[in-house]
Formats: sequence, C-alpha cells, structure tokens
Amino acid sequence: MKKENHSHSPFLWFKRITIGSIILLIGLAAAGCNSQSLSSKEGAIPKLSSPKDFGPQKSVVVYYENDPTQSLNYGITYAIMMRNLLGHFNTRVDLVEVKGYAAGQMSQYDNAIYIGGIYDYPLNDDFLRDVLKTSKPFLWINYNIWQLFKKPEWNAEQALGFKYLEVVNTTTLSDIVYKGQNLPHLDTDKEFNVIRVDAGEKCSTNAFIKMAGTSGPVNEPYELTCGNFFYMAQNPFANFFASYLVVADALHDFLGTKTQPQLRALVRFEDLTPGNVNYDLLRKEVDTLYQMGVPFSFGVIPVNYDPLGVNGTPGMLIPLHKDFLLQDLITYMISKGGTAVMHGYTHQHTTNSAMDYEFWDGANNRPFPEDGYDWALERVDKGIAEFKEAMGFAPIIWETPHYAASPNTYFAVASRFLVVYERLQVFNSLDIPSVGKSMDYTNVKYITITTPYQLFNSFYGFRVLPENLGYLEWGGIPELGFPPTPQGKEQLAQMYKVVRDGVVSFMFHHWQPESDLYDTIQRIQKLGFTFVSVQDLLNDVPPAFK
Repeated sequence: MKKENHSHSPFLWFKRITIGSIILLIGLAAAGCNSQSLSSKEGAIPKLSSPKDFGPQKSVVVYYENDPTQSLNYGITYAIMMRNLLGHFNTRVDLVEVKGYAAGQMSQYDNAIYIGGIYDYPLNDDFLRDVLKTSKPFLWINYNIWQLFKKPEWNAEQALGFKYLEVVNTTTLSDIVYKGQNLPHLDTDKEFNVIRVDAGEKCSTNAFIKMAGTSGPVNEPYELTCGNFFYMAQNPFANFFASYLVVADALHDFLGTKTQPQLRALVRFEDLTPGNVNYDLLRKEVDTLYQMGVPFSFGVIPVNYDPLGVNGTPGMLIPLHKDFLLQDLITYMISKGGTAVMHGYTHQHTTNSAMDYEFWDGANNRPFPEDGYDWALERVDKGIAEFKEAMGFAPIIWETPHYAASPNTYFAVASRFLVVYERLQVFNSLDIPSVGKSMDYTNVKYITITTPYQLFNSFYGFRVLPENLGYLEWGGIPELGFPPTPQGKEQLAQMYKVVRDGVVSFMFHHWQPESDLYDTIQRIQKLGFTFVSVQDLLNDVPPAFK
C-alpha cells in the first residue's frame, strides 16, 4: 500500500522578480509614510458562524483497529480521517479501539462506524452480534465483513440482505461508478470485497466498481445501503483517491441530512512575500477577478528571509512592516473581495522563504529535531506580531507552508487560529500536544489528506477550508495524475461534483500566465461551480439533519 505525500513541491517555484529591484522600490516608499490607517482593518477579519446556530447534534462512534505488529497498522490514522469528515456535520465523535468491545456499547450512540484496515483482525462476538441487531445506522468499511457470517444462527444474510463471497486481488479493477459518473481508480488499489445482492433484497447499490469479466465488463457492488446497514467494499482511506469522495458524500445518507445540492469553488493567490511581489501585475489580476465577480483569498508570508543568499545577499531579511507597497496592496485586495491568510512566519527553515519548508524536514520526510509545540508556537506568534505591526490586524486563517507539519505544530496553530485553509497531515497517534508537552513523531506513520468540503471542526481543533485541486502552474507536478493545467483542474473538479455540497479550491502564483488563471475559473464555472468568498463558507452551518 503506497502512502503518498501529496503536499506541493517546493522545488518548482521560480521567482521571476529580482530582489534588488524590489528593495529599491521599498526604499523609495519608505521615504514617505505608511499609508495604512484604521480603515485597513475594515472587512479584513472574517466572521464565523456560531456553534449555537448549528442545530441538533448527533453522536457517532468510530471503531478502529490498532495492532503495532502489523506493517500496515494505520487504524488510528483512518479513524482520524473519518473523524475529520464527520466534522463537516454537527457531530460529537468518539474514536474507540474495537479490541475489548463490550456488549451494548454502541447503543450509546446515534450512529456507529467500523473501519476494517487489517485483514482478519479478530473481532469479538459481542461486537459482531451488536452490529447485526442494532436498529441504528451502522457503516462497515472494507475488511472482515465475513466475520458477520461465521455463525449460521446469526442469520447474517437474512439480517443484512446480501451474501459475502470473497476478497479478490486483481489488476482488472477500473473505474468506480457513482451517481452516473466514472471515477478513476488507482492501479495500486487491487483488493476488493466481493458481495452478492439478490434481486428483491432490501439492499440498494449506490456505487459500483468495474471489473473485467470473462464475457465483458462486470459492475460489482461497491457502496450499498441495506436498511440501516451501510457497506463499502474497499477502504477509501488506504488508497486516497476517488473512493474518498464516495464515502464523503455517502455520509449525508448515513447521517440523514436534508442538504440541498450546491457546488462552490475558491481560488487563492499564493506566496505573497515582502520584497518579492510584482505589485502592478498582481493588482491587474485582482482587478480582473473583481470584474469577473470572483472573490479570492491570498496567502502572505510575514517575513522574507534568505540566509544563504539564494535570491540576493546572504542574510537578507525583509519583514512585512517595511514593505509599504505590499501593505497598500493587501488593503487594496481586501477592498476588492480578498481575504488574507497567514502563510507561516518565514516559510523557511534552512534556505530562502517561499522555497523552503518551515515546520517539516521535507528533504528527509520527517519532523525537524527541534520539532515541538512550544517551538512551533513561538514561530506562529512571531508571524502574528509581524502582521499586526504592519497591518494593524492579523488574519484568523492560517496556511501551513507546504502543508507539512507534525501535530505539535497543528495543535499550536489551533491555539491561535480559528481556521486553516490547506491540506493536513494525519498521524497514527491520538496524542494531544500542548504547552510544555510535545510529542516525538519521527517514526509515526502519516497520510496527507484533502477534504471535499469545509470541516466545521477537526481532530486538531480548528475549522478547515478545503484546498483540493492543487497548484495551477506551468510545468508543475501532476495532481493525482491530472496535469496542473486549466484542463487538468477541470478534470479534477469534475470528480468533486459527486459530493452534493462539494467545494473545490486551487491556488495560483501571480507570476504564472494570467490567462491560465481566468481560463481555469471559467472551466470550473462551466461545470456548475460558483466561486464564492471565504466569508461565504465561514457563514455556513453544518447540514441539517432530517
């Protein structure tokens, strides 16, 4: 099973604006005065919907496996991934290890979920019997479904409405078919649980997976509903791709929401760095988006630091409070519908800002030796202080550089920011770092995830705005096999249409071809998505229950 880090690469970013020329402009601007005033704060800080307006809440338990002797022991990771998806809904979620389950335990919850990630993981009879007799919605994912059928007296076939046949490992799997749309299937995802639903049974098959048969393609049940029992024939968290969108949408049915379908989109300017912005070009692009009626957000790095002199003199440091042109531009962007996002502190650790990681050792794919809650919090606080000094306010939205950090950083960020706008690294650990209490994540497995909609709460404690289409860049790395072009973003966004309240989002460096920006927006609009502001999402409340 291949675990991929889909965070964006730092090695493809080429700054086309020379540092020297920008420093000269800053010097000229410094001869005047800082044009920022109290008016710069007007509309700068978004408002959030209140949990008191979220309506009734449902309790959900997620049962996970945890066997450290297994090389593919990702049970806690999968549980946290599910917990995060459940954060799109007004839910209270408990993560419980399935080992040691006691009879009657799941009756304490409105809904229950089990994620089978380890083949033949032993489930006790109390758990299996309760699954078969519960009158509440239960979602079973992937492996070990056969254990429900092991005792004839349990009458599992009659209770559930389907027969379990076998697990197949084959290269003949192709697309997942959901809501009439073909969703691409990863070549590495070869295992699949085969079940049989007879005509007249109470099960409805909501998604199929295509397999090559002896006389042509065969559609096998992939996601189905049998009364209050829901089943997915693969683990959507193990091979993170289209199947993840199926379970994200199916949670609406599992939880019983009355959501009205709507498709929305976000766009973000990335890596606005003091001393390294083409102000006129960016202002032109902002004006064009404003004329198109497209709101946007923009990620700002508070301090530009180049200790090795990659882009100029070694040790060069330009803080936001000295770049008056960027300050004016930030105010201007806010007036044109932009929302500020704080993109790290210096966005670097060893080399220069915007090119380097800040909270993660990208070269070795692990935390830095100094990684810790207090270390991360100090950097976060310095970034906030710098932004406030320059602008008179600090954003309430954070974006981790390169989407890479350990939970030490995430929990530190959550103590200062209400919202993050990014992808997350999810670790196989339930530890909660805090002030003076850091954890060592050096050898802890993790998966980088996107989300198909807003998470009103998450395992790390903040709200999460999705970024799932990736970079729009010339010559960049493909996103899940789709090229980082307007056409590629269109193809990727098409997948997200299966999520009834899906939100897609992409990012753009302002020095990239601006025609690609406008082309991508128009392509996504033609798919039925409406570009909205971050404020629109922050006004949202979770889907109402029936």
